[in-house]
Amino acid sequence: MPITRLVELQDIDSQLEDLNSLLGDLPKMVDELNEKENSIKNKVEADKTSLKDISLNTSKSETANLDIQSKIDKLTDQLFLVTNNKQYDALTSEIEHLKAQKEEHETLLITYLEDKETLEENVKNNESSLEELKTDLESRRNKLDKALSETSEEKKSLENSRQKQIVEIDEKIMFTYNKVISARSGVAVVPLSGGSCGGCGAALPPQKASEIKAGDLHNCDSCGRFVYSKKN
Repeated sequence: MPITRLVELQDIDSQLEDLNSLLGDLPKMVDELNEKENSIKNKVEADKTSLKDISLNTSKSETANLDIQSKIDKLTDQLFLVTNNKQYDALTSEIEHLKAQKEEHETLLITYLEDKETLEENVKNNESSLEELKTDLESRRNKLDKALSETSEEKKSLENSRQKQIVEIDEKIMFTYNKVISARSGVAVVPLSGGSCGGCGAALPPQKASEIKAGDLHNCDSCGRFVYSKKN
């Protein structure tokens, strides 16, 4: 009888739900921790790459400043050798231009130093967070692996039994079952309670209640659950 298959299917689904409840939010928490770990790792790698870039740019600016200072020194020495104002003004203008370039590099060096300190602090904090996260994640992974190991055989057996039930049930009935079980907290099949639905408590029409007792397949008009009689 279809209702018998549905009752057996509901029992299997309830057992599977119980197994999933044993795991609780552990799988979701492990996934979230994995995502957080990967996110922090990516930040650390990005910050370390930025530190390498800063180190390279710092070296370039320092080298540029040494070259500029060397040019300034040479031009300054030449000031004492000029014989007219035009040459003096030209050298002075060039020296001022070089000093402006040097100031730009010195400003950049200060910025690089500030950015370097910030990035080094970020890397230090994130690596510390990774160590803490690693300990928490390892503990939760072990719990999850243990729980999965303990329930895997039972779950596999229930899933096989579920598949055997499904193939014996009409597709339209299964469609309704799946829709109701999703909407009613995992319960799509309930026993008749007196003349009422054992799920929501709504009173059923006497004729429908009588037909359910006779083994016919009916749904509660109120909650949509399949209702059966335990006497059958």
